[in-house]
Amino acid sequence: MTQTIAQCALQGASELLSRYRQGERHFPQSCLEYAFLRGADLRGANLEGSDLHGANLRYANLRGSNLAKADLRCADLRCADLRYADLEGACLEGANLRGSLYNHSTCFPVGFDPVTAGMQPFEF
Repeated sequence: MTQTIAQCALQGASELLSRYRQGERHFPQSCLEYAFLRGADLRGANLEGSDLHGANLRYANLRGSNLAKADLRCADLRCADLRYADLEGACLEGANLRGSLYNHSTCFPVGFDPVTAGMQPFEF
């Protein structure tokens, strides 16, 4: 999914993390393609419909976050690195996770099946 700057709520990982630290939690349709968010604490963040294609989310805390489809835009997490990430309680409805990496330590919402979602197990 390619979006123009005018269509995005924010640009880049540093802006997201700064605004999150200031207490903001609403970041729908953000452009975070290939963002380095390793170990980021984004609990409860609304990233509905955001572009996280190829993002490094290894060790990220996304507990209770919203990564669902927004209107006609699905959250794009294709090829994202979600190894060791905590997605417990996250909303992944309609999110595109095809090709994303996970491992035995990735925590998923109850009932979520990474294989059905097209995710790839990667243990190294």
